[in-house]
Amino acid sequence: MAYIANKTRVASLQIGGVDYTSAFKEWVASDSSAYKNGCIQTTGNLTLGSYSGGPLIEDYDRDNFKRGTQVILELVEPGGAQYRHPRGLLYVVSTSYQIESEQLVVELGCRLTMMALTEEIDDLVALVPVTLDIAQTTFSNCSAAFASMGQYIYQDNTGALQTGTFFQGDGYSGVTPGDWVSVLGVTTVSANPLQGGGAIPDEISLSYQVPSGGLSEDNKGLIETTETDSYYFTNYPATVYVRKNSDATPSNPNGTIGNIGNTSTVPASSPNSSPCGNSPAAPEGATVPASCNEGYELTNQALFLPAFRREVNKSYYDGPGGQISLRSTFVRGPAIEANAQYYADKFAYCRNTWATRCNPNGSCPFEGMDEIELGHTETLNYYGNANELVRTVQDVYSPTLSAAQPSDWRSGIANGAPQDFNQNLSTTEMFRSSRIDTEYYQEGNANVQKATTFTSLASRGVGLGGKLDALEGIKTVTIRRSSTNTTVDVTPDIINSSTTDTTEKATQIVLFTGRYKAQPEEVGPYILEEQVPVPLLFDNQSEINSAVASYENYITRFVKGDAFGLQIAEAMRPEVATGWFPGMPFRYSDPKKGKVLAFRMDATSWGVSPTESAFVTNGMWIGYSNGTITIPDNVLGNSKPNMGSGGSPPSDVVPPSVDNESSVDSGSFAWNVDVFIGTNSNIVVYGNDGVLPPPMGDETVETQQTFTVFAAGAIVAPGDLLATTSGGSIPLDLAGSLIVADATVVNADLFS
Repeated sequence: MAYIANKTRVASLQIGGVDYTSAFKEWVASDSSAYKNGCIQTTGNLTLGSYSGGPLIEDYDRDNFKRGTQVILELVEPGGAQYRHPRGLLYVVSTSYQIESEQLVVELGCRLTMMALTEEIDDLVALVPVTLDIAQTTFSNCSAAFASMGQYIYQDNTGALQTGTFFQGDGYSGVTPGDWVSVLGVTTVSANPLQGGGAIPDEISLSYQVPSGGLSEDNKGLIETTETDSYYFTNYPATVYVRKNSDATPSNPNGTIGNIGNTSTVPASSPNSSPCGNSPAAPEGATVPASCNEGYELTNQALFLPAFRREVNKSYYDGPGGQISLRSTFVRGPAIEANAQYYADKFAYCRNTWATRCNPNGSCPFEGMDEIELGHTETLNYYGNANELVRTVQDVYSPTLSAAQPSDWRSGIANGAPQDFNQNLSTTEMFRSSRIDTEYYQEGNANVQKATTFTSLASRGVGLGGKLDALEGIKTVTIRRSSTNTTVDVTPDIINSSTTDTTEKATQIVLFTGRYKAQPEEVGPYILEEQVPVPLLFDNQSEINSAVASYENYITRFVKGDAFGLQIAEAMRPEVATGWFPGMPFRYSDPKKGKVLAFRMDATSWGVSPTESAFVTNGMWIGYSNGTITIPDNVLGNSKPNMGSGGSPPSDVVPPSVDNESSVDSGSFAWNVDVFIGTNSNIVVYGNDGVLPPPMGDETVETQQTFTVFAAGAIVAPGDLLATTSGGSIPLDLAGSLIVADATVVNADLFS
């Protein structure tokens, strides 16, 4: 037997269409496991070295190899055949330049890796096999949705997304034939068990969620409103005077509204005196009336008035996926909060005009306590093709009253022209006081956040005579760039969508029977708690039953496959290189023990050097094959130090094979049968002769009862078609359907 060394090696390396083969040093990649993980991501690293005359690999600013640049790896076999590596098309994620060694490490990833990074998952959502609530449409939930159906999605070596079922073709009647064969001591580089020292479960308790009512719908178009009311006291901005009786305790010592502006006072002394403090001088010889201010002190005092403020927030969910498209905030409150100085001057003008010594406030009203719009804010969100936030525009509007300056209302000479006090400034007109326009985009290998701020000239005190719109005011631009391997810390606003109400159900899956001692009772059974990763949002029970059956098969095979699986290392095989996919079936042979095992490839690590190529795969155990291993004379492999006598390699290379395989033993069936036992409460007893009843009275009677338990049924696969009755009708116990939804159905005597 001649063993031929498998020196499959790199043929070419293209990065962004540029040949970097001469700088190639090492390439490694790993595929994630499909166990509870429907999105199989591939990540890896490529090491490039600097050579004289070779391509430039220096990347101090991490901008020469932009994220998303294609990296294509081609292999060549010893015989000269060239093909693309199974994971031979990946994308640059980031780079790390090793300055002293002059080496560049390029971090690689597939499209699914990019989706997990950016959450731009439109292409993924279109392929999800299970309905998801819109609020749950994330990368991780999409991955769980594939796993819940026993399916997966991966990117092939052309860049296309491919879907499949991991255990496709593995059923009760047979399993899928192997696509390649690993032989211990011949082609296998190494073989190790997957399962550690942990206990193997005897049963699986599988819970799952189903809709308790109808499915929820996207709440696109929903408007949410939040109102906040505030009741408080505010300090009136004007100077207010209070007359206090200095000879007696005032009736309102705190100077509250009741004694402010009061023009009627009680005379301080003579009952004949006039209450008017501005009365003319008395004629000669007449009695001098007492002043209305005699015995009173005039003081200024702070005035607190009751106020009301209301803030209304509205969110409009008209964006893609029910995301927020517009958020607005409206604030109403007392007008003095827009321009306190205006109302202070307005009160002072009135008081100076109408005040008297006995009425120091001139009965002037406390204007500005009426409610007006104090401002509102509008924030618009703009989304890209992947429903990602690409721009926000926030406008802030304020009343023109807030922009008014003293020169806009005071009496006197303004701009060379006399003017009276302007008591009619508008309390309803609004102007845009600011705008913040924020854009998010990529520029080269950097993420950019560009914020343009517009500020009204009202902030510079131009008054009502100037241009108040912020777009005609001050413009400020701020740009923030990030060249790290993470995206800018910006995500779309909160997705608003109702979530379907669900009910939890459970089922038991028996894996093995009799694999533990009966005593002590603490040893078992060991029940593994599992849950279908996403709610099964289907409209009818048959679809739910089918989904549960699919996940039962998936989780059962993975638990068993991991417990009995092997980690197998091999040199690159042509059969693997040209036809690989997640869950690829293969056979493993241990000639010394006379065993042939059926496996499926799960998580796999790949490695390529300038001269060799190999892989290590986690083989998920399927069962024991009854086939016969055939090892030809010319085998491609590298598991032995001496790979031949040194003669010329033969022209034909034949891989090992498993022949005459008619079955794969995955273990015996095991299931639980619930048996309910009852007795009739009416017991009739007879006397010794068996005919006459016993005499009346209390009597103790011993009885014996014998029963036999048997099971009836036929083991069928989900999707099989059952038989009708002799008349062609559907049996009542089949609930109107001849299509099998569960793994087993009882419809005949299993032991007949």
